[in-house]
Amino acid sequence: MTKYREILRLPSLGFSQQNIAYSCSVSKKTVNIVLKKAKEKNIS
Repeated sequence: MTKYREILRLPSLGFSQQNIAYSCSVSKKTVNIVLKKAKEKNIS
């Protein structure tokens, strides 16, 4: 199961997308898509 909240939280702590992917056990592509969609919808 994808940890969406964690993916959205970690960039504010200075994590790179690669580190977020590793921490949440998802691909870098998934992290990129989640962050991109959150930005489009003004979710932080």
